[in-house]
Amino acid sequence: MSDIVRRDPDLVRLVAEFFSQTFTPDVVTAVENEGFSPDLWSSVEQLGLPLIGIEEDLGGSGGSLLDLLAVVHGAGEHAVPLPLAETSLAAWLLTSAGARVEPGPMTVIADSSRLRLAGDRLSGNAAGVAWARGAARVVAIVEDEAGSARVVLVNAADLDVEPGADLAGMPKDGVSAADVAVQSWDSATTADDLLLRGALLRSAQMAGAMTAAFELTKRYVEQRVQFGRPIGAFQSVQAHIVELAQTSALTTLSVDRAGVAALRGRASFEIVAAKSLADRNAGLAVRAAHQAHGAIGMTREYALQLLSRRLQGWRGEYGDESTLNLRLGAAMARERGIAAAVTSVGSAIAV
Repeated sequence: MSDIVRRDPDLVRLVAEFFSQTFTPDVVTAVENEGFSPDLWSSVEQLGLPLIGIEEDLGGSGGSLLDLLAVVHGAGEHAVPLPLAETSLAAWLLTSAGARVEPGPMTVIADSSRLRLAGDRLSGNAAGVAWARGAARVVAIVEDEAGSARVVLVNAADLDVEPGADLAGMPKDGVSAADVAVQSWDSATTADDLLLRGALLRSAQMAGAMTAAFELTKRYVEQRVQFGRPIGAFQSVQAHIVELAQTSALTTLSVDRAGVAALRGRASFEIVAAKSLADRNAGLAVRAAHQAHGAIGMTREYALQLLSRRLQGWRGEYGDESTLNLRLGAAMARERGIAAAVTSVGSAIAV
């Protein structure tokens, strides 16, 4: 088991070096202003990063779930303005149904309740679809006329897209389908399975962004001098740095724990707990980072806002803190061994 749960160290180094060199604040800001960049996508696709964790026999890059979490953590750390998590989710849905994955950016429809599938024709609409603009294909779980869940693949060009944006300025669009031809496959994967997988990947991105906010803030308070000494020497500022360190470390640890549990089972308890913690810690981290920086942290020219806007936007995706805590509370009310649930990896508690 030890070989299974260990990340590929070469991949971790590659991700850190490539993302730091490629996705500078200026590059991220340019994508925010100009939209999806095919050239940037090509650069990550050449390295196989979007399809890490997907079997090579089905068109993926191979590697484990923990390798994928390392990639997504790095993407959050460097505010990578590409649909890496969304493409991974779409590929996971397709391969879970036995379909092969083709190259190119993809996205998923998390809430497909307003979509209808009749034979091989799709109709209806969905809101808040990340990266619908820029994606080549869109994947969703949709019930057919018999009430069976099917994984649906549709060309993005066949959909009507209403442009929108999230807090980070990344595409978050409305889409509609008017009797569009699609491919579909029978699947045992449920909408809640998609929610859990999305929550795990988004939590990893949030952990990465918190890590970057901590490192950026720590450097700033060490360099900024006030009253004859670095402001990091003042106890009130040190309190913010400590809070940032705590939120970053605890969120990363929780995501790692959930990832290990997901290698062994559904891990709904660990994933829901990880996303709830990430949502809570994101708010704390943003507040601490901006308080330590003062007014400069609010400026568009400074990199902190690239992280804080993403953290605030991601808090509500794939389950907000209140909804997730209700799930956790209901599960704990059914259990007697709460201590075992929160200290063991791979618990059988269903959330």
